[in-house]
Amino acid sequence: MRRALGAVLIGLSLFALVLAVLMPTYVANGSKKTPLNLDITQRSTGQATKFNPSTNKPEQVTLRATRVVKTDTKASDSTNTTVFETLCIVIVSGDTPDCVPKTDPRFLDTTTDRVTANRRTAESVHVDKPGWEEKINGQPARHTGLSYKFPIDTKKQTYQFFQPDVAKAFPAVYQRTTTIHGLTVYEFTSATGNQPYQIQHLFPGTYNDTRTVWVEPTTGAIIDGRERQVQTLADGTVALDTTLSFDDQAVNYQTDFAQNKINQLRVAQLWAPIALGVLGLAALAGGIALLRRRHGASGTDDQDIFPDHTPQPDAGPDRAEPDNAAPDREPTTRTDDRAMA
Repeated sequence: MRRALGAVLIGLSLFALVLAVLMPTYVANGSKKTPLNLDITQRSTGQATKFNPSTNKPEQVTLRATRVVKTDTKASDSTNTTVFETLCIVIVSGDTPDCVPKTDPRFLDTTTDRVTANRRTAESVHVDKPGWEEKINGQPARHTGLSYKFPIDTKKQTYQFFQPDVAKAFPAVYQRTTTIHGLTVYEFTSATGNQPYQIQHLFPGTYNDTRTVWVEPTTGAIIDGRERQVQTLADGTVALDTTLSFDDQAVNYQTDFAQNKINQLRVAQLWAPIALGVLGLAALAGGIALLRRRHGASGTDDQDIFPDHTPQPDAGPDRAEPDNAAPDREPTTRTDDRAMA
């Protein structure tokens, strides 16, 4: 029984030690991908100067942009994932919902975007399959660069960042490293310069956008963002000048998301291998000890009773004594009873 138990312990130890090696390599690396269940709502708010065509004058308003990003699970797999984004911008006046009908005077703009990206690099990819089509505002589009997140293990370098408003990618340049809520983040800035644009999808003009994002490098999640956008009509009139920043709820959500992923990776890369390694070594030592253990002097194992394996002489009554053996007692003289008679 003890030999069987020892063999089982050694088998378990080998399994634990192999798993300890695989956890920080194969298992952890396999989990470093964009999740397939994204359902994120981000709100950005800020003040704006907006041209009012009814008064022919600029006015000061408060804007809120609500972006919803969801995974299309049917158009996603182990390598790539497709997300669908909707963005609605409204003028905040009283109790204003995240989006209103276009006929509502508080409505400013809305866009939709559908893009497929590699789950590790976050780079846009083009999958020629039904249901995987890329679209901007319902029309076929060709995406390049990054869209709504940065790569897993983001580097301090320049990336191409896609702007769906003008359907182009522009350099996102690394600026510095800082912290947000205790997380180390990389700051990137992407500027479009003046680009031809249909303002409110109706009036020709230009679009100039400077976007700053703070990225948690391990997960590639955008923790915070700020966007300065200027839309100018063809005659030079500024139709919109605004700076929008993530609200506290959006920053907290992204921080929690990134921290949870970091904690999961830390378990897979550090704590689980340590625990498995200790368990494996302990099981190995226990198994070897059981296989080599001796019972002790009171046991029934011949090896324990006669450790030197020397054959013992037979102590039975038929044992023959050597010729020169000394007598055990004095010899006695036998007297015949008949001689005494």
